[in-house]
Amino acid sequence: MKNTLQSISAYLVVIALLSLVGCSSYRLGTPAPIPFDSIYIRPANNESYAPQAQAIVSSQIREAFITDGRLKIVSDPEEADAVLIVKLKEYKRQAGARDSNDTTSALDFDLQLIADISLYNQNAGDYYFTERTVTERSTAYINNPYGGADVTEQQSYAQSEYQAMPRIARDLGRKIANVVLSPW
Repeated sequence: MKNTLQSISAYLVVIALLSLVGCSSYRLGTPAPIPFDSIYIRPANNESYAPQAQAIVSSQIREAFITDGRLKIVSDPEEADAVLIVKLKEYKRQAGARDSNDTTSALDFDLQLIADISLYNQNAGDYYFTERTVTERSTAYINNPYGGADVTEQQSYAQSEYQAMPRIARDLGRKIANVVLSPW
C-alpha cells in the first residue's frame, strides 16, 4: 500500500512538472511585434448621419488603445510614429421588430456604424494600410426588452438611439484598436 502511494505521488509530481514546463513558454498578448511605438489618433471624421458620434467614437478609440497599453498615445502628430485616421462613413437604421397592433410602428431598430480606417507611417511617409472597413452593430429598443407583457412604457426613438450610441462607439473603438494592433 505504501509503495502504491509513493508511486502515485511520484507520478503526480512528474505530471505537475511537465505541466509547468509546458506552460513556461506561454506569453500573454500577440506574438507579432508592432512596427511603431507611438500613435496619434486623429479625431474621427463623421461623414455619416450618426448623431453626435464624432466625439464619443474618438474617445472610445483612445480608451481602447490606453487599455491595451502597448503603444504610447501622443497629442501631437509630429511626435508620433504612426497616425490613425478614422472616417465614419455610414450609419444605418432599420426597423427590427414591429408592433403587432400597428405594423407601421417599430419596437426596436437595428443600428450599424461603418468606419474606414487608415494608418499612416510618419517615418516612411506612406501608409501601413488604407481604408479598411470596420463595422459595429447594435439594437435600440423603444420598449424595455426585459419588461413583462404588463410593461407598457415606451421611450422615444431618439432616446433609445442615444442610449445605444455609447455601446456602438465602445465596441467600434475596440475593433479599430484590434485592427491596428493585430498583424496585417
